[in-house]
Amino acid sequence: MKQLTLKSMLAAAVVVLAAGSASAQTLKADIPFTFHAAGVTMPAGTYELRTSSSRTSPYVIIRNSDSHNSVLAMYALANAPNDWRIRVEPMLRFQCNGGYCALSEAWSGAASSVLRFNAPKLGHDGDTRIAEIRMTMSTKAD
Repeated sequence: MKQLTLKSMLAAAVVVLAAGSASAQTLKADIPFTFHAAGVTMPAGTYELRTSSSRTSPYVIIRNSDSHNSVLAMYALANAPNDWRIRVEPMLRFQCNGGYCALSEAWSGAASSVLRFNAPKLGHDGDTRIAEIRMTMSTKAD
């Protein structure tokens, strides 16, 4: 059942990428550690995040620039942290415990809302920390 769900999500991501979106925005981030997003383990590397402003289906496509593997991550809106608003830079936030990191938030640098992802609860073993990664606008043409 888990494989079917994963394959369905990946198929949906491919369809969304193929269809494109006039209101989409693509950001790029170099993530230096393995992380988890939408229940999938993603290796360290360069990633493109393509967001949609659709209110009916809020999603982000997270795509590895080298392997081209993608995952579709659903989000909820929340208030952007004040320190992010002051810096006005697109950011990713990860919740980490020991060697396990999960994508928890993304911010485009312009809106007052942050995209909050469903990250698993962290255990109490190991050092709990927050990792923040700066993103840039992707210059890659679709």
